[in-house]
Amino acid sequence: MAINRNKSRIAVLSVLLSFFLLIGSGCSVKLISDYDEVIDKSVTELQKKVEAFLIKMEGSAGSSEGEYINNRSFYNEARVEISAMRVRAEAIPENKITVQHINEIEKNIENLRLLHEKRGQKGLTKDLIEPVRAIINIQFKAMLTLEFAKKHGK
Repeated sequence: MAINRNKSRIAVLSVLLSFFLLIGSGCSVKLISDYDEVIDKSVTELQKKVEAFLIKMEGSAGSSEGEYINNRSFYNEARVEISAMRVRAEAIPENKITVQHINEIEKNIENLRLLHEKRGQKGLTKDLIEPVRAIINIQFKAMLTLEFAKKHGK
């Protein structure tokens, strides 16, 4: 019995010693990816394009220039840019949170597209655009805040 008790103590001490050596060696568990300048710049550029589009739509609601059919190219271009960001973000280990932010931005751009399509010739009026702008900008800010935190090691 004393031999088994000594073996148990030795095993526990070995595990504890290994644990303390790991901590002391500076080994750390990485929970999130490092800062990515390309993602940072891509998000900023997409936000500017979305804002420019919303301003254009506010000024052209009710005209042919504001109709959904004449603005489908914006949505296609946004989907391409979002897809490129997602592929890059997914290729970086420990980048799940960034991918989630990209997915949320994509969902709301799609919701904007569906609203615009439904409105057809009426286009997007300022009263419709304001809440959309607020939601999308919250998502852009959240994503940029995450990248800035990564950049500064927070």
